Amino acid sequence: MSNISKITSIMLYTLMAISIILLVMFYKATSDIPVDTDFDTQIDLYGGILDMFIGWAYVLMGIAAVAALSFPIIRMFTRPKEAVKSLLSFAVVAVVIFIAYTLADDKVLHLIGYDGQDNVPGTLKFAGTMLWSAYILLFGVIGSILYVEISKIFK
Repeated sequence: MSNISKITSIMLYTLMAISIILLVMFYKATSDIPVDTDFDTQIDLYGGILDMFIGWAYVLMGIAAVAALSFPIIRMFTRPKEAVKSLLSFAVVAVVIFIAYTLADDKVLHLIGYDGQDNVPGTLKFAGTMLWSAYILLFGVIGSILYVEISKIFK
């Protein structure tokens, strides 16, 4: 096993162990609370634990983002001939995000009973961009699966 494989295996098991410990802590802390407890009381009781989960999710997302960005860049320098493929994939992602951004709407919503601070054009445009990106990528995945399966029939 190479050094990189050893390091990634150790990181994987460490991240899994931390996640399992957090899950056990959540189960242990919430097992004594009755199910029929009202929502505000549950938030008061679970709030700190949920904040810990959200923090851990941010850490995992950060690790994934760093890995997703750094490995293709490292690969571009180690294999210059394949750099074109990496740059092409970055260009495709940029085009998808641009299309999603142009499709996203930033119109302020008039929601009865909601006076929150997130109903502003910038936040709505960002949320719309993420939703449209997810839709475009979902249809791209479904289309590629259909293409591969149909092309196998004609081979």
